[in-house]
Amino acid sequence: MSAPRVLVADDDAMARLGCRALLEEAGYPVAMAEDGEEAIRLVEKGNIEILMLDILMPRKEGLETLMEVKRRFPRVLVVAMSAGGVRGTFDFLGAATRLGADRTLPKPFGRQELMLLLRELKP
Repeated sequence: MSAPRVLVADDDAMARLGCRALLEEAGYPVAMAEDGEEAIRLVEKGNIEILMLDILMPRKEGLETLMEVKRRFPRVLVVAMSAGGVRGTFDFLGAATRLGADRTLPKPFGRQELMLLLRELKP
């Protein structure tokens, strides 16, 4: 059985490339997007099974993208990522869970943490 295709959507180029390297090393086919608008376009093209989505991005931020993906493409599993954590009283990853994220992943994260999370997901 082949590994699910993963889309990494993050405005930070180093984060995108690092995540891609970890995923490809583990045998996952990977696509990349710089923001939510590009992520939606790639999901529309099909064959994306897991979306790793940064919450804080320009143009179309992660929570808005999450809601649209879950509404239009309910079979796509979404892993919400954020280094923002909590700002004031707002918990970004908690909000992502309430809006339908299948899992959350605080940044920075390591290879073992990422692989464990992906094994738990069932596309």
